[in-house]
Amino acid sequence: MSNDAVALRSVYFTQSEILDAIESLHCPGGFDADVTYGNGSFYKGRSEPRLKFDIQPLSDGVVRADSGNLPLDKGDAKSIMFDPPFLTYVRAGRDHKAGKVQMTARFGGYWNYSDLQEHYCATISEAARVLDVGGIFVVKCQDIIHNHKMHCTHAMVIQEAQSLGFRLRDLFVLAAKHRMPGPQKGKQRHARIFHSYFLVFERMKDKP
Repeated sequence: MSNDAVALRSVYFTQSEILDAIESLHCPGGFDADVTYGNGSFYKGRSEPRLKFDIQPLSDGVVRADSGNLPLDKGDAKSIMFDPPFLTYVRAGRDHKAGKVQMTARFGGYWNYSDLQEHYCATISEAARVLDVGGIFVVKCQDIIHNHKMHCTHAMVIQEAQSLGFRLRDLFVLAAKHRMPGPQKGKQRHARIFHSYFLVFERMKDKP
């Protein structure tokens, strides 16, 4: 990097800046696949992924598929973006009932933390199957307070990914000016969460 170049940082206040940094450092040309495509908001102003999947497609060109069970073979994707919902204990919003829980009505969520963990682990395992050596796997996640307990989701994801042959190549923090959404109500017992993570993994050679 020349002295005139602007150094890419690990902390930003906009998602777009983080995606720009990830693309610049690790995914030149953009992301190859998105396994939780949603409404495609990630890709406004940037290249669309070649492969788009979602369990409930919201637009044309998106293939219906669970991120933990993709219709792909080994090496079919060079890079994968995984941005699932990270809200838990959202009974009213789980069925997308308008006016109940605004964030879950829009993006969905999980009954409890074990559901969230199961989804992450299944998708990490599937990414390990689909990506070839050197493939990039990007995971967006947020640590949460659930049932008055701190759940360090980013640490869980790193540990699971490393056990399946990934190495953590980079880590970005998306800082928020306002508290991130989550099931934190009543008397405060924990620091309010004002950040989420983008974890960048590289698929390494399988262990013999």
